[in-house]
Amino acid sequence: MTENNSKAVRDFIPEVLKLSGKECIVRELSDSSFLPELEKKLEEELKEYFESKEIEELADLLEVIYRIAELRGSSKAELETIRQRKKQEKGGFEKNLLLLNLLEKSSYPGLRSAGSTESRRVVFKPEDAVVIEKKGVKMRIYTTKAESENAGVLYQETHKGHTEEFLHEKSDFIYYILEGDGVWIVEDREFEARAGDVVVVPAGKRFWFRGNLKQVCITAPAWEEQYECHIRDLEF
Repeated sequence: MTENNSKAVRDFIPEVLKLSGKECIVRELSDSSFLPELEKKLEEELKEYFESKEIEELADLLEVIYRIAELRGSSKAELETIRQRKKQEKGGFEKNLLLLNLLEKSSYPGLRSAGSTESRRVVFKPEDAVVIEKKGVKMRIYTTKAESENAGVLYQETHKGHTEEFLHEKSDFIYYILEGDGVWIVEDREFEARAGDVVVVPAGKRFWFRGNLKQVCITAPAWEEQYECHIRDLEF
């Protein structure tokens, strides 16, 4: 009896094995079925890196991570944009910092709080925002989360609308339409809106929108990707 050692492999592995004189059985899975297998592959690649510390293993990790992002409705470019935004907000790891302990504020009353008005940004310029294009919408994301976790701000432009139905588990989405008009489809109900209107989509509601629009989107609390759920892609 053949032992079942099934695992996710790169696209050319069956051909590589065949050329080396080995036989194998492969099965092509749907995206939804392949995703958990690929996440197990991520654990496998991480373990191999810890054992070898080889740069090649890091490359394997990246390949798996990029594909997982795609299967979760994102892209390599979007993943890189999020990485850059988080680095801008919280920094990278270049300083080799190790957090030893968190101190109560009262322990050292002379220290200035990281949230004090002296250290907080007040004005955010367009040139400092992160610009991405996702699902038919060009977005300018203002990186305000470090200063205000209660809300996030995006400026959006689209000629046709948002080609994805999705929901966010934690954030309300509040749109103020600057120019144009469109239709918001919330839980399969249609709502028309135009310049000067405000559209409110509560957390947990499925929605998408179509139209030629320029608008500001406020997310409250500030948007976090981990709580966004892809429902389906749309074509129009």
